Amino acid sequence: MQDNTGRMVRFGHEYRTEAPVESFGKKASILAEMSSLGIPIPPGFVLNVSVCEDYFRNSRQLSPDVPQLLRNGISFLEKTTGLSFGNERKPLLVSVRSGSAISMPGAMETVLNVGLNNDTVKGLIAQTGNPRFAWDSYRRLLESFGKTVFSHNPEHYSDPLGEIMEKEGLSEESELDFVSMKYLSRDYEHIFHNLSGRKFPEDSYEQLELAVAAVLESWMGPKAQEYRKIETNVKARGTAVTIQAMVFGNRGMHSGSGIAFTRNPWSGENKFLTDFKFGVQGEDVVSGYQGSTTKINMIEVLPDVYADLVKFGKLLEGHYRNMQDIEFTVQEGKLYILQSRNGKRAPFAALRIAVDMYEERLLDPESALDQLDGIDLDAIITQEIISKDMAIGKGDSASTGITSGMIVLSNDKAENLSDEGMLIFVRDMPSPEDIKGIKASNGYLTARGARTSHAAVVARQMGKVCIVNCTDLHINSNSEKCCIGKKEFIEGDIISIDGNSGYVYEGEVEVRTEKPLELLSRIEEWKRLSGRT
Repeated sequence: MQDNTGRMVRFGHEYRTEAPVESFGKKASILAEMSSLGIPIPPGFVLNVSVCEDYFRNSRQLSPDVPQLLRNGISFLEKTTGLSFGNERKPLLVSVRSGSAISMPGAMETVLNVGLNNDTVKGLIAQTGNPRFAWDSYRRLLESFGKTVFSHNPEHYSDPLGEIMEKEGLSEESELDFVSMKYLSRDYEHIFHNLSGRKFPEDSYEQLELAVAAVLESWMGPKAQEYRKIETNVKARGTAVTIQAMVFGNRGMHSGSGIAFTRNPWSGENKFLTDFKFGVQGEDVVSGYQGSTTKINMIEVLPDVYADLVKFGKLLEGHYRNMQDIEFTVQEGKLYILQSRNGKRAPFAALRIAVDMYEERLLDPESALDQLDGIDLDAIITQEIISKDMAIGKGDSASTGITSGMIVLSNDKAENLSDEGMLIFVRDMPSPEDIKGIKASNGYLTARGARTSHAAVVARQMGKVCIVNCTDLHINSNSEKCCIGKKEFIEGDIISIDGNSGYVYEGEVEVRTEKPLELLSRIEEWKRLSGRT
């Protein structure tokens, strides 16, 4: 439901509304549609793209009407959730996300857990009976606010976290107890104060306005500008801002967050694919900071939730007649869909998916050809290693293909050497900050991260071979060296990565290539039928 000004739309709960893409962004438009389809989403509201245009027109200041728009939206969320924003007993917390008319995975910012402070964290403990969850959520907000709103160096927050995990002999953040989480929260408060010259804002509405401004600011941030520079066909006026009631993947044993694809985005196989991690919030998975478990673990622990996820995924794929990329959170055994969009896919996967969806009568020839617009069909090949030495490492395949090249360890080095030959961009974890290096390289190899992280999605869309979560890889960025297995390499050394299997090899490998002639023949048939020859 739109407000009288047309500057805000509410969605979720009993509201069945429309949010035009050009005015409210693709994310909110799809959220409104999902609500109408009966798919479980957290209730929310979205600010018109015109708010972004006004922000930059007004020397990066929020328009005078924005504070009242936010209060009206929060009032709607309070009514639908029974919680109260800034309340010490039953606090409402919200997420603040970007959302332009075009999909830009990981290019803009998100702030979660807005509304927490020293008072409301105590209310969250009383409300949930879970002090670990409450302090974890608070320290996440402090870190996110510092990095996203005040541009603090992430290492100021990640270093203390790493130190306490090392001290306690832990490998996962989810293993830290509430005492450690509370200690980190207090430590982060001091870090924030020292770096910002002010205390962390206790007023929930001040937090919300600052978070909205930070999301708008990210429209002109380096990641978003680089993405628009690469994707020259991308046209959009700015970003909308979507605010939703928080749902928590870090709340308990039967909570977690993940990404699902209704078909395999690198092979095109008609097989539901899920990356899910217990005890984390969604940004942990898509950021690339953490790896994830596969659907097998989810099926074993949450079989009913997984069945619902598949059901809603197929409903969305049929509705949009396209493979879907779905972000979701499970809070104490209840599924919430946070976002769905047409999934980015490797060129071969796009070809296979178009043919399969035509065979399944989801697409006609015209629609199938439209899904292949912009793809160089003549360049699509399948590859297989003929002769190879013993692999030196293995990770999770995130985009198929085989490539060899010189190791590069930084975006700048990748750009500088892009004309010197084939490159493999080697990183500790996949990050949207790597978009320049991904573009300049032929392959992308990371030591950590999930197959569905934003950076892996971008690599896949660009047709780059990609392997993530290669635990045999260890990088020493200071000395421009890395180790894969027991072998040490320096920048410029040659390695090969096999995105079909996830294996990494020293030196070059001999490869057999073939064209998928049977699939390509179907495209020629469609072109004749549609008169596009």
